[in-house]
Amino acid sequence: MTTSHPKAPDTSPTRTAALWTLAAVAATANLVTSLAHAGLAANLTTGLITLAALTTLGARHQRGRRERV
Repeated sequence: MTTSHPKAPDTSPTRTAALWTLAAVAATANLVTSLAHAGLAANLTTGLITLAALTTLGARHQRGRRERV
């Protein structure tokens, strides 16, 4: 009988730094588009990119905690 083990989370510091950088740049862009009264599409795009980056960081953190316990 073969057991399936979950794949170990990718916790490379380079990917984590890239995600934090993406989140910071997207959040700053979202702020700028809001203050500049840019179009709705620009606001939604930068907001969704920020949300995706932060969600990915949170998921990676939770997966890493589960693997350590």
